Amino acid sequence: MFLSGLAAGMGAGALGGFLAGLAGLGGGLIYVPVFLIALSGHDVPAALPIFASLVAVAMTSWLSARSHWRLGHVDTAMLLRLAPYLSVGAILGLWFTLHAPEALVMLLLGLLNGWVAWDYGRSPGASRRACSCWLGLPIGYASAALGVGGGAMLVPLLRRHFELRRAVGTATACTLAMIPVTIGLNLLLEPAWRTLVAQHASFLFGAWLGVLLVASRMARLGAGLHSRYSEDTLRPLMRILFAALAALWLFSALEKISG
Repeated sequence: MFLSGLAAGMGAGALGGFLAGLAGLGGGLIYVPVFLIALSGHDVPAALPIFASLVAVAMTSWLSARSHWRLGHVDTAMLLRLAPYLSVGAILGLWFTLHAPEALVMLLLGLLNGWVAWDYGRSPGASRRACSCWLGLPIGYASAALGVGGGAMLVPLLRRHFELRRAVGTATACTLAMIPVTIGLNLLLEPAWRTLVAQHASFLFGAWLGVLLVASRMARLGAGLHSRYSEDTLRPLMRILFAALAALWLFSALEKISG
């Protein structure tokens, strides 16, 4: 199980790290399906790959946020305003995954990817209006419940106020701020999480080690593209990527329901 986790973590870390730097995501949209596939023959609940994904998201978010911070892409004022709302929502959202059917998780991930793809097709300019920070509550809840960290919804929100690179950098910092407290409180207050993690510790530690081995370089590569290419070049590529992920998740959900 350790070697299986290590292989899954390295593959997920390469793709997820790059996506974290490029699109402001912690990689959860990649980690969840990879971990779910790797664990498919071991009769585990969908909550486990989601938990594994969130820990891995915290790792790649730190790598990506560090890169964006050095490039000056993080708005600290927005980070401080959003983080408390995101954290409260995420704590409740992660607990929800213990009771969520696998088909429902797949369906919601497909819809989330589809919405992100649609949003990247738009070209919103920077807004002078104040950010509705209370939206951090549902964003935090949904992102932790699906193991995606938050960037998939935060970046579209922040793009209404900042250019893409600043929206991406701030989103990664927000994700990094909310996930450790979310994981820590769930482990502390919910015995079912501690039991689940202990039963599959070999796979989990292998997967997290694999992510750490490769994600850093890929996160720097993804973040650096914002300095080399314009938003008009990057947005269509991201739209195609998220549309493909949406189709994959929706097909998997329908297959699970029909089967």
